[in-house]
Amino acid sequence: MSSFDTLESSLEDSRPLEIYSFAVGLSTYRYTSAQDTLSVGANDFVPEAISRGSIAQGADERNRNLIITMPAINAFASQFIDIPPGSLATISIIRLQRNESPTFNTQALVYKGRIQSVRFPDNGISAEITCRSLEAAASQNIPRYTYMSSCNHVLYDDLCGVNSGLFTHSGVASSVVDNQMVVAGLSASGLDVVGGYATPTSANDFRLILSQSGDTIEMLLPFGTDPTAATVQVFAGCDHLLTGDCAVTFDNVAEFGGFPFVPSKNIFASGLD
Repeated sequence: MSSFDTLESSLEDSRPLEIYSFAVGLSTYRYTSAQDTLSVGANDFVPEAISRGSIAQGADERNRNLIITMPAINAFASQFIDIPPGSLATISIIRLQRNESPTFNTQALVYKGRIQSVRFPDNGISAEITCRSLEAAASQNIPRYTYMSSCNHVLYDDLCGVNSGLFTHSGVASSVVDNQMVVAGLSASGLDVVGGYATPTSANDFRLILSQSGDTIEMLLPFGTDPTAATVQVFAGCDHLLTGDCAVTFDNVAEFGGFPFVPSKNIFASGLD
């Protein structure tokens, strides 16, 4: 019986393997740098021409990005060629030992992070994925709240507390042209979806809604996959004002996360007159 630690420290018997898990929304893509498919737990990791740079250790880890390279035609990487997914993409890398007994009993997580960007060098043949570790992302000093009259909460998050299921409409998408889409029955639903979002029920992707005219919505970006004839779920938006949608649409004033009585006049700029 060969343990993971024994194999890791051996110069002759060590046969390290790595498995990569990329996640976008509810979809997960699993690959390995090995030449054969690896079954780890209940999941299969398929071979891919994938490589990575070195993982920084110590204080420098927070300031250095990890570069992962794979073919541009890869199912995960190809999503970023035209319009990137609306959902956050994450990456985890696990190290294994081929000869461990029991097989793959030890799974050492060596990296977990977020996808920062994807570029396609070599005339678009390969995809170069830039990742930032979760530790580096968490080390940034970003204020949770700012002193402003509008609400700081993200609509439908835990702090907002509004049940998204009560303010949604599902309809078939038609007349999809670039970032404009017609959703059947939207106007009749009575929802104001400006500032909300749309998501096809068959895909793990969403788009922010910029404007609405009847059944037609204009999104920040078009979907990467044409949603024509698919069922699309549309969620109401919020203007983040205490006496606006917070009170009128959602009846959620008790959870308002802003400072509605901030004076509109800056005496340091305009004086007391």
